[in-house]
This record gives sequence, structure tokens and C-alpha cells, in this order.
Amino acid sequence: MFNLIKDGTSNTFAINPATSSNYLDLVSGAFELNITQDYDQSSGSFYIDKLPPIPQGYYSNYLLFSVASSLIPSASGNYSYTLTEGIFGSAIWRQVSETWGAADFKWSDGRPFLSQRSLDTGRLRVVGTDVPSYITYTDADQDGQYTTYHK
Repeated sequence: MFNLIKDGTSNTFAINPATSSNYLDLVSGAFELNITQDYDQSSGSFYIDKLPPIPQGYYSNYLLFSVASSLIPSASGNYSYTLTEGIFGSAIWRQVSETWGAADFKWSDGRPFLSQRSLDTGRLRVVGTDVPSYITYTDADQDGQYTTYHK
């Protein structure tokens, strides 16, 4: 289990499916993290950036990733994840499953997967921005309390 934190600019985390990855020894690769919240089963996915390989040693079986905090959901909680490795080649329309109107990438990015495979599944914790803050009045004539939520 690892944590993703919404506040800040980016998160770095490690996952240990390295032996089955096509991109183990490469700096780049096409990876996607699919997440589903345990509470309400809401789900989403986002591309994650692979960081350079770790030198040989105890941690060399791990893949290091980085993700922008802006991509992390704002709802705190426990999530299940699936790490997917994309296998892509030259972008040819008849080889991708996206239709023109549904494509959410720039054609020049080379992000469409020709095929993909699951590398790892597990659990993660998101520390989002929906954590309530409680404010209580303390004077004798101020009898009240309210909760604010950050969006």
C-alpha cells in the first residue's frame, strides 16, 4: 500500500512488479494507474511517468513513478489500483480503439496503446482536500460549531 497526496505538486512512489515490465531498464514507458474508491466505487485513470531505474541493489526490483498532484482525486479514502503497462507503436488510426470524438490525447503524443497488460494490483490511500476542518466558538455566548469542506 502506498499514499498519494493531493496537496503539493507531485508524488513519487514505487511498485514492485519490475520483473514483468517491458520497460524495466528504460527511463520511459507508457504506464496508466486505474483506481477505484472503496467507499462509492467511483473510478478513474491517469497516466503516470516512469522515473529512471534504480541502480542494482536491494531496491532494484522496483519501478519508480511520478504523478502530478493535480491528477489525484480530491476525495480522501482507500482505493484499489491496477497498474497497466501500455504497449504502443506508431499511431495509425485503424490500430487504436478510440474514435475521433472520444480521443483525449494529442495525436503527436504517441500515448494511444495498441495493447496493454496488467502488471500489478493492490491498494493505495489518497489524502485528498475534502478533509473537514472543525471550528468551535469558545466564548460563553457563542454556542455553535460548523464544518467547512475544502474543494
